[in-house]
Amino acid sequence: MKTLEEMRARLAEIVAKLDEFKGVEFSAEQVTEVNGLHSEFTGLKASIETAEKMAEINAGISTSTRKVTPAATVAPVVANKHKATGGFASLGEFAKGVQKHANGDSDTRFQNATVFEGVGEDGGILVPKEFLTDIKTKFESQESLLAKTSQFAVSGNSLSMPIDEEQPWNGGVSAYWTAEGNQITGSKPVLSEADFKLKKLAAMVKVNEELLEDSAAIESIIRRKAPNAMVSKVNGAIINGDGVGKPQGILGSGFTLSVAKEAAQAADTLVYKNIIKMEARLLPGSQAVWLAHPQCKEQLRQLKDDNGNHIYMNGAQFPNLAEAGFDTLLGKPVVYMAGAMPALGDQGDLILADLSYYYSLVKSNGIKQAASTHLYFDRDQTAFKFTMRLDGHCPFKTPVTTEFGGYEMSGLITLATRA
Repeated sequence: MKTLEEMRARLAEIVAKLDEFKGVEFSAEQVTEVNGLHSEFTGLKASIETAEKMAEINAGISTSTRKVTPAATVAPVVANKHKATGGFASLGEFAKGVQKHANGDSDTRFQNATVFEGVGEDGGILVPKEFLTDIKTKFESQESLLAKTSQFAVSGNSLSMPIDEEQPWNGGVSAYWTAEGNQITGSKPVLSEADFKLKKLAAMVKVNEELLEDSAAIESIIRRKAPNAMVSKVNGAIINGDGVGKPQGILGSGFTLSVAKEAAQAADTLVYKNIIKMEARLLPGSQAVWLAHPQCKEQLRQLKDDNGNHIYMNGAQFPNLAEAGFDTLLGKPVVYMAGAMPALGDQGDLILADLSYYYSLVKSNGIKQAASTHLYFDRDQTAFKFTMRLDGHCPFKTPVTTEFGGYEMSGLITLATRA
């Protein structure tokens, strides 16, 4: 009789063999072979499931017949099928398990000290990190401004770093012309210190007992709403944060350069010259995006250059001109932000930003696991609380002046108020 490991190995061989038949026209012999593999696959799968159930039953009998020991020392009983998640098949099943566990219906799966190594800072059971990948994925998506910043991971809670104020694109590294054999004695760059201290962001999803009865529904809600809420808060802070208990936004940065409106420009309007003047102040080599209040869209779509050509292109029609799905303005992607953006006509309703000039600090294990993500029980509700620690601001104090001509430029450009 084959062991459980041997059966699993054979199952993997069958899957690999079936992959060889993809995209081919089947001969009579191949049809017979595939049918045979399918039958063997079905039989093996049933045998494996039975063997796993027997192993779990035997482990349970062994646990119940030995001398009772404190819960912290009880050996974990975890099915191999979902070992990394403590034996739970889904986040919804885990949520229901926590609720029952909190009500006194003991679940031996929570005795797995490897997965559930501690409690959250407010009490409760830590969520296995494998269930939290949706948050990490969301923060790496195109919707997240954090993903576009210069990001630094730290193990501590603060960081100070040297900043080159004259040449921010160099990151504090200087280069010199020097004669062969001479000691390098170039001029000292103008450096300053940028200090960061991590702030805490938390998101909570409270779920009542009725909703907990539907594992699929609760899993969908938690995995969608928590990441969306956290990304929205971080985006808002990067744009307009005041630096108090949250990151400082680009609108409060001394590095941000504001372009004046046109002399006869009407209130609450955008004109072609605004756009080309903003783009002209952008530091060369910048990979910038336009951040805009949604109310700007109607006017942006109608803007034309002096030859009557539209300068706004639809991303769906011209996908090669922008990141997938985004419209473009002068060839640069346009991202509309429902939150944090000042209203149409106010400074900051349209921003041209190369967010590599915005520095963010993130706890090295914060988003994935050690961001104190945990689940706790509260009366007739189960509450998911997700936390992460981060900070951010643009460390450069003033716009850059060109070496010749004294022309001011920056990686963060706004349009002045049109009131």
